[in-house]
Amino acid sequence: MNTALSSPTQGKINSALLASILTLLLLASGPILAADKPATLTFLTWGDYIDEQVVADFETEYNAHVKFAYYESDAARDEILTTSNADGFDLILVDSVTKLFHHQLAWITEFDAQQAPNINQTKLPKLAGLETRDKLCVPYAWGTTGIAYRTDLVSEPITRWQQLYEPTPELEGRILMSDMGEEVIGMALKTLGYSMNSEHPQQLEQARQLLLAQAPAVAGYSPVAVEAEKSKLVSGEVSAILTYSGDALMLKEAEPRIEYVLPEEGGVVWADFICLAAKASNPTLAHHFVDFINRPEQAAKNALYLNNATPNQAAEALLPAEFLNDPQIYPDKAKLAKSETHQILSPRLIKQHKRIMRDISQAHR
Repeated sequence: MNTALSSPTQGKINSALLASILTLLLLASGPILAADKPATLTFLTWGDYIDEQVVADFETEYNAHVKFAYYESDAARDEILTTSNADGFDLILVDSVTKLFHHQLAWITEFDAQQAPNINQTKLPKLAGLETRDKLCVPYAWGTTGIAYRTDLVSEPITRWQQLYEPTPELEGRILMSDMGEEVIGMALKTLGYSMNSEHPQQLEQARQLLLAQAPAVAGYSPVAVEAEKSKLVSGEVSAILTYSGDALMLKEAEPRIEYVLPEEGGVVWADFICLAAKASNPTLAHHFVDFINRPEQAAKNALYLNNATPNQAAEALLPAEFLNDPQIYPDKAKLAKSETHQILSPRLIKQHKRIMRDISQAHR
């Protein structure tokens, strides 16, 4: 059998030709083979309100960078959005009341469930004033507003709002209150046996008098620090604070003698939602992000990090029993039945709240 053999010269020519072709192919495909620059997703939210590992996993899978912008209060968030006309954000975290205003102002728009099918797994339990499903935004977490206190700094357990609003001498100067009128005034109304959303002039005046009497015993009115190194409850500078359930349990990780309670009178039941910004520069990536964090395993991991109840039903099946049975995270039905959600305040009531908070501030000086 005859076999054709190439000459050494011909072999060199063929090798050179092949190398040239490969070089041209590599140059032509360079932009495809080279790693694309990560796309940026901008998220306006509370500080330290998502598991960093969940974010890192998303960034790796989608070759993306999540840029966070933080606010310390609802008022601060709305000021940011007003100043920017809600431009420059892809996702915005809001509460159950303000999302309606944000939609009216055309700051947020609806998600497309076909682009993020995992959002169909989110459903809030039947809580007072909250819809179980939301057509506009995606439920992110839910919890309560109550009292966190140091068990080693009080002579008896705190179980009622009255103990915070009519403090004994051992608590004088050792109470930290929120600077949000809806919380401070709302819980004063519940202390008196009224609805936290009351607009009744006599009830509001009784709440005002209760708060004026409490003011000298209050160490301060400010956003409650959730960073352990900044927390006056962790350091022992104060003995009791008005705060959110998830924040209290984060502080408890740093100081085990902190206890959180939803008072016997009930408290606030709240839910936070992730909304798609109407002017999002990357709505496709925003859908990918919301879909990713609602994968059951990621949603469960995030719930454990936040110490908040999750609205993701599939994720609950992955959570440990001690988490699901913790009354600080999932309160008993009797206390939830006595609790309320924030409602849209009328302009008149907003004005009254501001006046009461101003009077308290002056009494506290």
